[in-house]
Amino acid sequence: MRELGRRDLVLVALTFAAGSVDAVVFLRLEVFTAVMTGNIVFLGVAIGQGAVRNALRSLVALAAYATGVLIGSRLIGTVPRDTSWSPRLARALGLEWTLQAVFLAGWIVSAGAPDGFAAAALIACSGVAMGTQAAAARGLAPGMPTTYVTGTLTALLSELSALGGLGADWWRRAAIVLALAVGAVTGALVLVLAPLLAPAVPLVVVGVVLALGRAP
Repeated sequence: MRELGRRDLVLVALTFAAGSVDAVVFLRLEVFTAVMTGNIVFLGVAIGQGAVRNALRSLVALAAYATGVLIGSRLIGTVPRDTSWSPRLARALGLEWTLQAVFLAGWIVSAGAPDGFAAAALIACSGVAMGTQAAAARGLAPGMPTTYVTGTLTALLSELSALGGLGADWWRRAAIVLALAVGAVTGALVLVLAPLLAPAVPLVVVGVVLALGRAP
């Protein structure tokens, strides 16, 4: 039970980080790098409006996310369901942390306003990071994604409306949905108050997860 509790904390923390990432990237680069459903819509709208730049950014985000999922899936393998940590998970999240650090460095170099090739490079970096996280979370808990919560929210609301009452996992679903929202709020607030430090939020969160994961 203790390991399952730690696993849930890891999932909630990673969801918070993803919400922060998407808030910052969307507000500055006009795409999502964690929620790919939104990018597919953005891509369709951009194509329909003839907005070449926006279409290219969406394509970069989609391709980068897919690459991250492929890399993350190879790194993570299968994590035992009764544990919250493994060396494979540490490698996958370590790669994500490294990519988040590269993103932060590029963000600072571009003074928090990347454009052109710099914007595309940062979108690619963030997309691979989020794809890697998504694969890691899927290996850890297949039914609890951390980069998108539509299915999680649907399941929670379905349970709320059911006559049989809530299932045993309702609080996990609620915590993940809330974490994504709080992460987005945090990312947006830091972007307003300290723009150059906004990408540091997910970097710190993933770093804490890595540190705590190695704790006995």
